[in-house]
Amino acid sequence: MPVTVRTPVGAFMSTASVSAGMADGEAEDEGDGGRRTPTDPEAAFMALSNDCRLEILLALWDAPGFSLSFSELRKTVGERDSGTFTYHLSELVGHFVAETATGYELGYPGHRVLDAIQSGVFHQTGTVGPVDLDGACPDCGAGLVFTYDDYVGRVRCRGCGERVLEWPFDPGGVADRTPRAVATAFDRRTRLLWACALDGVCPFCAGTVARSLGDGTTDAGRCIGVLEDLDRYDEYFARDHPAVVGVDCRRCSFYSFVPVGVVLLTRPRVTGRLWDRGLDVRGTPLWNLGFVVDPAAVTVRRTDPTAVAVTATPDDGSALTARVDADLDVTLVDD
Repeated sequence: MPVTVRTPVGAFMSTASVSAGMADGEAEDEGDGGRRTPTDPEAAFMALSNDCRLEILLALWDAPGFSLSFSELRKTVGERDSGTFTYHLSELVGHFVAETATGYELGYPGHRVLDAIQSGVFHQTGTVGPVDLDGACPDCGAGLVFTYDDYVGRVRCRGCGERVLEWPFDPGGVADRTPRAVATAFDRRTRLLWACALDGVCPFCAGTVARSLGDGTTDAGRCIGVLEDLDRYDEYFARDHPAVVGVDCRRCSFYSFVPVGVVLLTRPRVTGRLWDRGLDVRGTPLWNLGFVVDPAAVTVRRTDPTAVAVTATPDDGSALTARVDADLDVTLVDD
């Protein structure tokens, strides 16, 4: 069960390509004589397009309290020319770096830049597995395995190859973890992102997420009106579910389809009832929650608007059914 993380030489962060990609179609802010302000995405990314500036951010990130005096900062960065260092520092001050009474401190935008770097998505690729998992395929009953490659964690059936679960996962999550610990981290992080998106908040940019419940049996869930161009995402692990929830951020590029059963994970009345019947929803991996990954657990009760029934089977063998309507409201059904 190998774990590998690869960092291409010289690929610490390609700010030039990021700037070009993010700035397409962005207009310059002309409110100050044509000078670009930090609210201009292109200007913000161009401020990072120099190795010295990234070294300044890294030096502050490594410092106690994320703060250093001018002389300490210059010494840490290793720039001998005072004029050059002062110029590059000035390009960061006021947005990525804050000037204080004693020196300079890493600002919130600076932290976010370094968080993105530490995630590994700019400069690392990794592979993990296959890792044998506890649990069985809902289709054929064979064992499950976890693998990670190409920025995506996947749980598949070792026998029939059925995709039980898959979701993006940053390479930074592979570092300092055993293969099994990576699978566990994948489970915990996926839950967190799903919960945030289903609450209408983008887990990546904090923008507004439109959500829609729809019958997933027709043309890759085309009846889900949230996404206008579903051809861009015609393959996803829940494609064979009778209904899915479409989530689409109105600000950034985040969009996806998730199983309807995911809605139940954050409903205390449902999770509490399942706990009383022997099923610890939080402590059970997603791939072992049948009402999340098994298409047979979902039944479409009505269309236009869509309403579905999701049935969970706890350890005591009883069945608990919840009704999910078009607004993602959940009602327990007498069982």
